[in-house]
Amino acid sequence: MDSIWITGMGLITSIGNDRATVGQNLIDLRHGIENPDFLTPDSSPVKVAGTVKDFDVDSSDPEDWIYPVEYAVPRATIRSFSPHVLYAWCAVKQAIQDASLSDEDLTNPDAGLYSSSGGSMRSIHQHFQKMDRRGVMACNPLAIVASIAGTLTFNLVATLGIRGSSTGMVSACASSGHALGMALDEIRLGRQKRMLVVGAEDCNFESIVPFCGMRALSLETDPNFASRPFDSKRNGFVGTGGSVCLVLETETEARRRGVTPYAKFTGWGQGSDGHNVAISHPEGQGLKDSMQNAFKDAKVSSSSIDYVNAHAPSTP
Repeated sequence: MDSIWITGMGLITSIGNDRATVGQNLIDLRHGIENPDFLTPDSSPVKVAGTVKDFDVDSSDPEDWIYPVEYAVPRATIRSFSPHVLYAWCAVKQAIQDASLSDEDLTNPDAGLYSSSGGSMRSIHQHFQKMDRRGVMACNPLAIVASIAGTLTFNLVATLGIRGSSTGMVSACASSGHALGMALDEIRLGRQKRMLVVGAEDCNFESIVPFCGMRALSLETDPNFASRPFDSKRNGFVGTGGSVCLVLETETEARRRGVTPYAKFTGWGQGSDGHNVAISHPEGQGLKDSMQNAFKDAKVSSSSIDYVNAHAPSTP
């Protein structure tokens, strides 16, 4: 079976908006957590968030948004965007350039796109506010397309001219993992030669503060102490937003194009706790099953693993 390689990536994050910056900030142990203006004393007990820099997407009109000029979005296109779709657009553009993909590489039926997102509660909120004020027929006809969970897939597939397999995953914190794994399987099954996989979320009041009701967010006011998952004094996670895109393709395709891969994608696994909608199994049964399934799929033993990237949400 042809190996599957990761040949491109793009990042819009709280610690940088390109691979070099994110990498350096990780090495320097820098976080991107701040006290944003949208978390005011009157609006929320939460005061910290991992903000996305160099983007101003506060306006309800996407045409008024401010973002890096190199990612210019046509006026007719951005009207159906939510903030996280803009983040994803920028990350995808980076990944396409990083992988040296041509228009033909993207628009032939052998290339697909899988996405992951929870949609945009903010866009839904704004849409209903306008409906109440102005009536249904006076609203942006693309507002619903910009709001629901499928907006990431709708917009990116149409804008990039994707003709291969496309779908969106909505499974909370596991969404991007599911998108990557299922994209891997899609290539393994011979249905696609290349997949773009992109995850994105908003970073605003509506996307973060609702988690307060679960007592899941950190109430620290000092950004330096807000996210500390391996500390006994941890008291919740920190909301953030942004986007990451990876390009997966067969080794044969990558060699044909003469690109150098970042890594080989050897396997994945999944499992479910069957325990509680919000609390992990006390013995981590689902985690254990998913990791064992990943080892089996990749045909490796646990002793060969050098690094484990923990979910680590910092909840008590």
